[in-house]
Amino acid sequence: MSSPPSTRTSHRRRRLGAVILASAGLVAAAAHGADASTPPTTPTPATDMATTDMADMAPMADVTMAPADRAAAQLATAAFQDVDVAEAAGYASTLDTLGCFQDPTQGGMGLHYLDQSLMDATVDIAHPEALVYELAADGTIAGLVAHEYIVPIEAWTSAEPPTLFGVDFHHHPTLPLWVLHTWIWKDNVNGVFADWNPAVRQCPTGVPIFGVDLP
Repeated sequence: MSSPPSTRTSHRRRRLGAVILASAGLVAAAAHGADASTPPTTPTPATDMATTDMADMAPMADVTMAPADRAAAQLATAAFQDVDVAEAAGYASTLDTLGCFQDPTQGGMGLHYLDQSLMDATVDIAHPEALVYELAADGTIAGLVAHEYIVPIEAWTSAEPPTLFGVDFHHHPTLPLWVLHTWIWKDNVNGVFADWNPAVRQCPTGVPIFGVDLP
C-alpha cells in the first residue's frame, strides 16, 4: 500500500513499536512514582483479568473513576493535546511500527505515542506509558482522547494483575503487555476503562492498521 500520510509534518517518528514487542524482557528502573489511585465508585466486575484479553472483557460501562483521580490524570497531561509538547516530553509515535488501532464492530482507539522510559513494573496516574490520539479523516492528529497504562508481562512478578484507579489491568491479546485504557479526554458510552470507544473515528484510509497492515 502507499505510504501513510504524516500525522504532523514536524513529527519525529521514532520506530518504537518494535521496542514494545521486545519490552517484556526489558525492566527499566522505576523512576516515576507509585500507584496513588483510589478505588472506583463501582467495584470492578468479578472477572479473571489474568486470562482475559481485550476481545472478551466483562462490560466496563458501570465502572467509574474517582473525580480526584480523573483530575490528577488530566492535569498531568493537559499540555499533551499539543503533540509537539508530548514529543518533547519523551513520547513518540508508533504509527510506522504498530499502526492505528480499531475494531470495526466495537469502535475506534487511535494512534499511540509511547514513552519507552516508563515501560517497567511501576504505574502512576500522572505518567501514562502511552498517550492515545484520535486521527482525523486526513490522517492528522485530531486530539488526545485517552491514556494507556502499560506493564510488560515479564516485568510483573506478582500472581495478581497490576492495578490502577482500583481497576485490574488485562492482557493485550497479541502483545506481551498488561494494559489499561482510560478515556479521560473523550467520553465513552462503554465506560472510562473500556478498550474501544465507538465515539472515536475508525482509522482513516491510507493509514496502516494494527493487526491488518502491521506489525
